[in-house]
Amino acid sequence: MNPIRYINNIFTLETGIFNSNNDLLGYYEEAVDKLDMDVEEKEKLHKAVKYFLVGQRTRRVVDGWLDFKNFDEKAAGFERGIDESIAGLSLQLSEAFADKNISFDAVFTISATGTIMPGISYRLARHLPDLIRPNSLIIDLGHVGCTGGVKALNLAKSLSSDFKNILVVSIEVPCTLANLQSKKVDVWQGNCTFGDGAAALWISSDAEQGDMALELEQIHYTQKAQQGLDLIHWGYDGYYSFELADETTFNRDVQAFVLEVLKETEQTWRSNNQWAIHPAGILLLLKLSKKLGLPRGTIAPSVAHYEKFSNMSSASIMYILKEIAKAESQNQAINLLTMGAGFNVIYGCVRKVR
Repeated sequence: MNPIRYINNIFTLETGIFNSNNDLLGYYEEAVDKLDMDVEEKEKLHKAVKYFLVGQRTRRVVDGWLDFKNFDEKAAGFERGIDESIAGLSLQLSEAFADKNISFDAVFTISATGTIMPGISYRLARHLPDLIRPNSLIIDLGHVGCTGGVKALNLAKSLSSDFKNILVVSIEVPCTLANLQSKKVDVWQGNCTFGDGAAALWISSDAEQGDMALELEQIHYTQKAQQGLDLIHWGYDGYYSFELADETTFNRDVQAFVLEVLKETEQTWRSNNQWAIHPAGILLLLKLSKKLGLPRGTIAPSVAHYEKFSNMSSASIMYILKEIAKAESQNQAINLLTMGAGFNVIYGCVRKVR
């Protein structure tokens, strides 16, 4: 039987530089104006961009990201964002573990918004030789979509008792996916939606370690590859880009998949009022809230995160969980809900033991 696992600390890092919706709107409108499109279609795209940038939302991005023109520049920008985030998180981790005489038996790293070799885990190991041993199990989880952070939690939860201390790190640099030459509405939705971010979780089998103890009670994993493989996918136009199935199919199928998972797990989440929801699920949960009878405050922490950081892909759920956990009392359960490419929907529940 696998041991009970606890999240003992959550580290977050505000990466890059700051951009607001207002900063981007004029630049994006100018880019759309330059596209060779039918007048009516161009006007539709203008309206879509304004809708995607509504409100006072902000995000973090790699400095110079709007000037990236080709594969080389975007790939180099991704690597720079990864390395800067590794340096920042490594500093936090070094300080936090300076007097603990602890090293990690396993390290799982995630990025859903690009690819790099050597991977994040190896680069992290170079920064943290006292925390990541030569015989530590280190694995980069790539191509995992926005659900990657909770997938890594599920992996950590499944390990044997030999793995006493585990580090999960998510670093996302989705600004490098921006494509301002595209005529596709879904690509522009990606241009407007994402923000960069980095986070790390310390997980162990000891509730007395660290700044907190969030017990990993349940992770309910569902993949719908047969029906939903093409709902979210890469496009290719000089680099990777974020693309979706047509809007009607996407909205119908995603809503059905999430509703199915929440009905399957209702016995657990019904009595818990605290939710950490991946930002992509905010509008979806608004639509489903009446049908499910969700509390009015269900999406508030995720909305607050999205307004400040936008959608950080797999890192967002870690940020949101950190903020909720700091404010909650002992023995409070916190629901987790995330969804993403594959198509995957994951429900989880953690409980604040300390």
